[in-house]
Formats: sequence, C-alpha cells, structure tokens
Amino acid sequence: MNKHIIFFTTFLCVIALATAAKPCWLGGWAINVVNQVNGTDKDHVYAHCKSKNDDIGFHKIKYQHSTTWKFCENIFGPTTLFFCHAYKGQHQELVFDVFTQDTIKPLCRELDFKANYWRCSWLLRNDGIYLVDRREKGKEKNMKMHDWKYRT
Repeated sequence: MNKHIIFFTTFLCVIALATAAKPCWLGGWAINVVNQVNGTDKDHVYAHCKSKNDDIGFHKIKYQHSTTWKFCENIFGPTTLFFCHAYKGQHQELVFDVFTQDTIKPLCRELDFKANYWRCSWLLRNDGIYLVDRREKGKEKNMKMHDWKYRT
C-alpha cells in the first residue's frame, strides 16, 4: 500500500513539474522577430506568431523594433514548433517556422547566461526573411531563409 502512495505522489510531482511554465528543465528559448524593412514610420510589418498551444498574438512591428517571447521545449519529444504569418505592406506575406527542434534549433546557439535562455533571432527585410546563424561563436551571420510571397 505504501509503495502505491509513494509511486502516485512521485507521479503527480513529475506531471506538475513537466507542465509548469517555469522553470524550463533544459533552459528556455527566446524568439525575437525584428523588422528591418525600409526606414520610414510607415514601414511596419505585421506578424501573427503561434504554436499548437500558445498564440503569441498579432503584432504591428515598427521599423527597427521587434516582438519577443519565451517558452520551454516539450521534454517528451522533439515536437516544439512555433511559426509566424508575417505581412509586408498590402501585397506580400509569408508563413514560416521560427522554431523547430530538429531544423531551426541547431542554428540558434546564443545563450543568455543571465536569463538561462537560448535566443533565436529572425530579421524581416525588404528582400526576405533571415535567420541569425550563431553556430560559430564570434562569427554570427545572417542566412536568408525565405523570400516574401505575393498575395494573389
């Protein structure tokens, strides 16, 4: 009987820790989406970012500003996915993944030691969408990942 109570209590503790928003077991992630489209006050981009479980919301991002959010990875498998639907002007848009555990995560390797978060940055530019590649320490580079699509 005591073994069952201990097992059940341990099981409840593990479930509570696994579903808690904080702290992240393996360190968390911060996603940063930056508007670098043109340079006038009229050049806003819009982004609606979300995952299966979390809707980050629809954001109007001014030139040289960003929207940022933090999250913990799913510890039960490589299933964490965040994506954004970005809009540039009235005629261009794109839906793209901003975090996947198997493809995007390996490119985002900048650790913020103070906050215990890894950071992944996306740049929305006139000619497309760029990911800041931080695989080599001190050799950050911007990789073009997508072109804007014209709405039909």
